[in-house]
Amino acid sequence: MLRKGPPYGMSESQSATEADPQPEAVDNNATIEDLFTDLIALREDADDQTQDEIRDIKQLLVEAHDRGLIESGVQSLDRRDVAEAFIGSVIFASPLLVEGGIFDIASHLLGSTVAGVPVFLLANTVFVVVMTYALLEWTGQDRADTRVLGGVIPARLVMTLVVSFLVAALLMTVWGRVNGWRSPVEAVARINVIWTVGSLGAGLGDILSDDQTTPAVALESGIAQQGSRLVENDPTIETPPPEVQELSDSALIEALNREFDDLDAVLESETDRQEASRLREETVEATLDDIFGDRIEKYTSRDIAESFVGSIFFAIPFLVEDGVFDIAEFFLSFRVGVFPVYFVINTIFVLGMILGLVYGAVPQKVQVNRPIFGFIPRRMVGIAVVSFLTAAAMMTMWGRVDGWADPVVALARISVVWTVASFGAALGDILPGESSGADINDELKH
Repeated sequence: MLRKGPPYGMSESQSATEADPQPEAVDNNATIEDLFTDLIALREDADDQTQDEIRDIKQLLVEAHDRGLIESGVQSLDRRDVAEAFIGSVIFASPLLVEGGIFDIASHLLGSTVAGVPVFLLANTVFVVVMTYALLEWTGQDRADTRVLGGVIPARLVMTLVVSFLVAALLMTVWGRVNGWRSPVEAVARINVIWTVGSLGAGLGDILSDDQTTPAVALESGIAQQGSRLVENDPTIETPPPEVQELSDSALIEALNREFDDLDAVLESETDRQEASRLREETVEATLDDIFGDRIEKYTSRDIAESFVGSIFFAIPFLVEDGVFDIAEFFLSFRVGVFPVYFVINTIFVLGMILGLVYGAVPQKVQVNRPIFGFIPRRMVGIAVVSFLTAAAMMTMWGRVDGWADPVVALARISVVWTVASFGAALGDILPGESSGADINDELKH
């Protein structure tokens, strides 16, 4: 049962690390829905005393969720998200409206045709959709949207793409960048360029907001939303009492430990006690990850997606700058034998900066885990390769490498954009913290 007063701030029994060994693996990314579902299963056929202990644990979990210590696994879409996407797209799209390079890029998108179909324009459209999906679904959010169109397409993805396109079209029209729509096809191509940047801003504006999750999840019949609380209509839990709401974060975690001790004491089945121990570990891991989540070990497919988005974020402003051509020419201007010295130096500089950013300049403690050949950090290689391929794809698609007529010049131009893209890829990978999901080495084995 929940105790009142000073005992919440004091330890009275064994901690989570002293719990009985659990037979199942602990989910370090357990959500509030996961924990509630498991408690519901544990409550089945339980006696009144056990039900009371489970109710007390749920009250503490609700409080931990409301404080952001335990995340929800879902997110809802509302008008605030639309407003955030609108603002983000305006902020990102506006600087590029004054760049003359968007006209050249638009001409290239229209000029490359197969059977009259502008393949690069279509490719860029697909690229925008994939990039936006990666940003919303893969970059550490790991939450299911409550609204899905056709049972497959997230409504948030459609909203982000539509809002950012309309913003780009409106700004380009009002600022006179589409020649009054005299040529609708050419206007759409120019808008498509700005849309690429606007969709990135719309996605970031949406996901970076504080209120992304909803506690209204149908875990079982009877769970409904009351204010910002998870409350069951039967009710098996109530709104956390004032003494719970007044606890510090550390005292709240300690209280959860003690309630799990009490639950363990009233459970009769060894299987149930083992399940309760597993739930305790998942709860403590989930709360500690949010409080002290500054250690990164795994390298997952989500990290690759985060690098992809980060590299786009940093690279796009350089794609419209003609100064990239001058810098690339300088990279190739001085050679020793066949080696362009400045090009090689810049490549070494990029790899060194990735190492410095990832392993020394960010708040998180990034561990070198399972290195390639026993000494090459996988994360460094992944960031370098993803950012290079992203820069190469965008430079090619946007016509900034003259169709690879001279591969050496093309590589030099790409390397300029790659420099900044790699910084964005490194920051995009590391700053969100350790990603959920299995390590990429384990995924490749299956």
